Amino acid sequence: MHTTNLAVSALAANGRDRETVLHPVRLSIHRGEWVSLLGANGSGKSTLAKAIAGMPLDGVSGIVERRLSAERTAGGATPIVLQNPDAGLVGSSPWEDVVLMLEQWGNANESRIASVAEDALHSLRLGERMHQPIETLSGGQKQLTAIAGCLAASPELLILDEVTAMLDPDMSDYVLREVRRLHAAGTTVVWITQKMNELEGDDSVWVMSGGELVYEGDGYGFFRRSVPGAVDSPAESYGFEAPYAVQVGWELEAQGIRLPKIPLRVEQLAEAVNQL
Repeated sequence: MHTTNLAVSALAANGRDRETVLHPVRLSIHRGEWVSLLGANGSGKSTLAKAIAGMPLDGVSGIVERRLSAERTAGGATPIVLQNPDAGLVGSSPWEDVVLMLEQWGNANESRIASVAEDALHSLRLGERMHQPIETLSGGQKQLTAIAGCLAASPELLILDEVTAMLDPDMSDYVLREVRRLHAAGTTVVWITQKMNELEGDDSVWVMSGGELVYEGDGYGFFRRSVPGAVDSPAESYGFEAPYAVQVGWELEAQGIRLPKIPLRVEQLAEAVNQL
């Protein structure tokens, strides 16, 4: 389990007063969990992610207490993959980039760095491209290279901050699918996004607004209305546009067709309709 207690403030624009960036909150992330962290720009979600990771927060002060599992200490930071893959890639090839990441974090045996890097790249299906020049990779492949570097460092959890924001739909699906596969194999993930179609029903969903954690639940609950036809799901209450499958599910329920669970994806919608 990874537990974080925090309250963070920063200097206001006038340079004298302080304003709250993150209101006091206690968070627990369990081993193997997938947390989808949602919020509009400026909601505090990226600051929250950096606090969870133990990264220094420039120009801010407050309380950040981290407690990791018994196998790890809370002294070091957890690497974060950011939305612009080019910003964090320093190697001339995927293999070199992951090796440099391992040397930077210093938590791999020097004699095993090369093999650890190769294993991480193979795990994300980049084995055949590990020595390919970085500039010849697609945006999705660059993003997976950045993820491989973090994964090779054996972090307590993998934190990804809007990593599909700059990718086209096909590349977004490609990266999300690979990270979902890592999660299915046991990796703990904090996935920061504004894209509702990236949610799954069993995800732990957190919503940030105005520096506060305003919702904690699962993906199904996030889109659940109190009664058919009501416009009061947490997603709607916080201003999020539901995916197409959810909207169709709501319409079916409004027409008196009750579904066991609200479908989040088109495939789930088709399956639910076939079972009627």
